[in-house]
Amino acid sequence: MLTPSERWSWTYCEQRDRLLLDISEQAQFCSNLSSQQLTVKPRQQCFAVNEAELFWQYLESLEPLELNSADTLELCLHALSAQYLQLQAHKSWYFPEQVTSSVQHSDIVSIVGANGRVAALVIAEDPDCVTCLLLSDVQTLAGKIIKRTTVIRLLRNRVSPFNQPTMLARSA
Repeated sequence: MLTPSERWSWTYCEQRDRLLLDISEQAQFCSNLSSQQLTVKPRQQCFAVNEAELFWQYLESLEPLELNSADTLELCLHALSAQYLQLQAHKSWYFPEQVTSSVQHSDIVSIVGANGRVAALVIAEDPDCVTCLLLSDVQTLAGKIIKRTTVIRLLRNRVSPFNQPTMLARSA
């Protein structure tokens, strides 16, 4: 498995219209973020110490899912690239309410879609919402498919900790 290095750097590629992470002369990670989604277009932005710490947090959070090392690395790098993503409106109307409980940054949470329960990694939070990286495709209640590695923002009552059974909230 690759480990973070001060030689890593973020850059924006005009030809591909993607945010890239230069890992070495032979390796480069291509995110799924285009220029329209970015807050800034970095030019050789060095990988920071706090990003390395986040990398290890995400890696540790994903460990219990027993993914292969390539998938784990890819998910960690997608999660890190989301720091350049513009703030999004929440997409909560696509998902049912769940029993609300406390979730924090780098927790694995479950989201209930039309195709069942799927896992997501919390990559940002505020008092009302959490921003999550989807760990697999999810079908919304409206039938729309949201792809794996997509970053979505949801109200906190749409997610629950992954390790506890999901119980949908009942409305009166």
